Amino acid sequence: MLLEKQSFSYDYVRLSPKEQIGLHRQSSWELTLIVIGSGIKLIGDTTEPFQSGEVVIIPPEIPHCWYFNGNNTDTDGKIVNITLSFTNEFLNHCSLNFPELHRYIENLKNIQEALKYNDPQSIIIASILKSMYKQNEVERLSSIIRLLAILPLVDKTHIVGKYKEKNRKQERLDMIRIFVICNAYRNISLDDVVRHVGMNKSTFCTFFKQSIGKTFITYLNEYRIELACQLLKQEYISISEICYQVGFTDIPYFNRVFKKYKGCSPSQYRYEQ
Repeated sequence: MLLEKQSFSYDYVRLSPKEQIGLHRQSSWELTLIVIGSGIKLIGDTTEPFQSGEVVIIPPEIPHCWYFNGNNTDTDGKIVNITLSFTNEFLNHCSLNFPELHRYIENLKNIQEALKYNDPQSIIIASILKSMYKQNEVERLSSIIRLLAILPLVDKTHIVGKYKEKNRKQERLDMIRIFVICNAYRNISLDDVVRHVGMNKSTFCTFFKQSIGKTFITYLNEYRIELACQLLKQEYISISEICYQVGFTDIPYFNRVFKKYKGCSPSQYRYEQ
């Protein structure tokens, strides 16, 4: 996070998967490297999985959050990510004072969507971000100069989110979707999401069923089962562990719900992958 009188900030973050920041947006650019961790990222209007090694750049004012699961951590149970933030004002100063950077910066400022870099760009960017950990602020500034010549090279990137203003209905649906993504592993109830959205229960149930075509509990269970399917592909996690990691508190009930949506048991699904 940028502080007053800072033109850029470098954050090396190591914390528990459940301590990640919720949905937020900022007026600065954000370049993020996932060093250790995996899960689901929500950027603007897009939700998709992420893995260790991923490098993403997010332009200003695009809402985003990263939901880390608990099965990809270091030996202390921590996830690790690096975030470099810088302002448009910083870019303008660089462009003015270093004419050699002008075309790179103008190309960077033309980026409107959040982008994930593919190899080999992600490898180069990750190497620079990691090296900045032991650098002082002046040394980090020289590393940013190097990055400014790489970040606009977007021919080998993948769009992972964009944003446009939404109407009230869409804002509420996004609030519900984000709440489920960030809390599916907990034993949440209909009352919890109703309080989060700020509607009474009857109005919420009617609104959700008309908007999505299914009840909230059905939507929540479907999401949890999809999370379970991702985890079942990792053979070192037991089915009982997966049950609790995706928010179910009863293994037989988890098995019944899984079979209802997938037509087979979790063990059969794992075997067929």
